[in-house]
Amino acid sequence: MRKVLLAGSLILSAVLTASSLVESSSAAAPTLIGKDAPDFVLKGLDGRNLRLSEYRGQVVLVNFWARWAGDSRQEMPALDRINTTYNRAGLVVLGVSIDEDLVRAHQFADAMKVSYPILFDTGSDIGRDYLLQKMPMTILVDRAGVVRYSNVGFRRGDERAYLDHIRELLRE
Repeated sequence: MRKVLLAGSLILSAVLTASSLVESSSAAAPTLIGKDAPDFVLKGLDGRNLRLSEYRGQVVLVNFWARWAGDSRQEMPALDRINTTYNRAGLVVLGVSIDEDLVRAHQFADAMKVSYPILFDTGSDIGRDYLLQKMPMTILVDRAGVVRYSNVGFRRGDERAYLDHIRELLRE
């Protein structure tokens, strides 16, 4: 009987320890939600510099992408459709390439033929400021400049979640 109780208490202890580790690791995941979006100035595909803070008063979707991330190739056409539909309602879509190879990033952006501005970041500041860990990453910034939604990676159907959040932010 003592062996059964000892084994049971060891198993219970292991389960509780494992669950506390899972909780602490997920609680420690950094997020920008509820914080001011870090401002940036980046050169666009058209050669002009764009500053995020210039879009205060509008809802902004920022998509961080890389040509080597297969999900980026799938997400960009979905974002283009969202941009086409909601641009007149006050949504701004910005694509930000984090590729180090600027020439190949330009070629990829040209091939995607999206209607929204594509910007290029070859440094590490934006990646650090936005806590980028995996590509693509999409954030929604409200009219006051606060990050309200974040999504890492892309799967078919994610655009429906984007649309729900976009519509909510445009109504505010």
